[in-house]
Amino acid sequence: MRNLLFLLLVGLQSVYAQQTLLLDTYGTYNSTGVRRQVTDAFFYGGLIDSSQINRSLANLNQRNTFGLQMGLNAQWQTPWQVSKDSKKWGSSYRWVLGAGIHQYAGLQFSKDLFGLVFRGGLPYAGDTLDLSNLRAEATIFSKIGFGIYNPDTKSSFLLHVVSVQQHLGASIQKGTWLQDPSTAQIDLALNGQAALLASAANTYGVALDIDYRFGASDSSDNQQQFQLLIQNLGVARSAQTTAYSLDGALAYAGYSLAAWQQTSLDELTSSFLDSLGYQKSVGPSWMLLPAQIRLSKTLDWDSPQRLEAYYGAQFMLRQTYTPLIYAGAQFKVKKAWHTGLGMAYGGFGGLRLQAYSAFRFKRSELLLRSDNIALQNGASLYLQFRCDF
Repeated sequence: MRNLLFLLLVGLQSVYAQQTLLLDTYGTYNSTGVRRQVTDAFFYGGLIDSSQINRSLANLNQRNTFGLQMGLNAQWQTPWQVSKDSKKWGSSYRWVLGAGIHQYAGLQFSKDLFGLVFRGGLPYAGDTLDLSNLRAEATIFSKIGFGIYNPDTKSSFLLHVVSVQQHLGASIQKGTWLQDPSTAQIDLALNGQAALLASAANTYGVALDIDYRFGASDSSDNQQQFQLLIQNLGVARSAQTTAYSLDGALAYAGYSLAAWQQTSLDELTSSFLDSLGYQKSVGPSWMLLPAQIRLSKTLDWDSPQRLEAYYGAQFMLRQTYTPLIYAGAQFKVKKAWHTGLGMAYGGFGGLRLQAYSAFRFKRSELLLRSDNIALQNGASLYLQFRCDF
C-alpha cells in the first residue's frame, strides 16, 4: 500500500510538471482626432464640453477613424505529449487548450459628419456636407479550442470553434446633406448597405491561432528572435442575417399641423424610407472574423545587454483599422524587472507614446503595457500573465 501511494505521488508530480497557464487581457480605444473627453462621456456619462468638440473638429481630417478593442485569452499548455515515441515528431509537441472572448468596434467617418452630429445643421446652412465613406463594424464572439505547442521554440497552433454573439457591418459609399438657409429645406442623398445578425444563436465558425517563433542573424552574427502571431483567422456563418440598403434622395421641408394630424408616424417614416430607396432582406451569410496579424522582434530575458531595441507591425482584416507600427527601447532595471518606452502609429490613431513593464518571479511572469500613456485621444491597457506549475 505504501509503495502504491509513493508511485501515485510520483505519477501525479510528473503529470502536473511542465504545465503553464497563460492569461492575456486587453482593452483599448483610440481615434485619429476625437478627444478622449468626448468618447468618455458616452462610456461613463456626463456632459460633452463644447470646447472639446471644437478641439476635436480642428484635429479631424477628411478621413477619420475611431475604434475599440476588448478581449480575454486563456491557454493551458498541458504536460501531455502528442506522441510518446521519441522517434516521432509529435514527441516534441504537447497538447494545449485555449478559450477566449473578443470585441471589436471600428468607425470610419468624415469631418462633416462629426460636425453635423455634434453641432447640428444650423452652423452649416447653405453648405453641402460630405457624408461619404462612412463605415461601421462591430463584432463580439467567443471561442474554445485545442492545439499543439513546442516547449523549446514556444511556437503553437490552435484550432477554435467560434460562436458570434453580435455582428454589424454598415457603409455609406456616397452621401450628401444640404440645408437651404432661406427655406430651411433639407436635401439628403444616401447610397449604402448594412448587415445585422437577426439571430446570434445560429452563428458559428472556426478560427486559427498561430504563434510562430523564428531566428535571424544580423551583420554581427547576433541571433535575433522574431514572432509571427496570427489570431482569430477564420470565418463564421450566420443562418439568419438582416440586410438593409439605401439608394435615393430625400427633400424635407417640414409638415404643417394639419398634415401631422392626418398622417401617422409610421406612414411618415415609410414615406421617408421609400424616398431613400430603402430595401430589406433576410437570409444566410458568411463573415470574416477580425483576424489580427503581428510580426515583431521578441526580447530575451537572459540577454546580457542592458539596453535593447524592440519593434513590430500589426495588421487586422478590417477596413476601419489601419496598419500599426511601433518601435522603442527596453532597459533592464534589474534581473527580474524590465521596462520599455517607445512610439506607436496607426491602428485607430496617430502618433502616440507607448510604455510597458515586465516582471519575472520564481514561477510566473507579469507584463503591463499601454499604447497611449498620454491619454489624449483614447486609452489602452494590456495585461499578460504566465504561470508555470
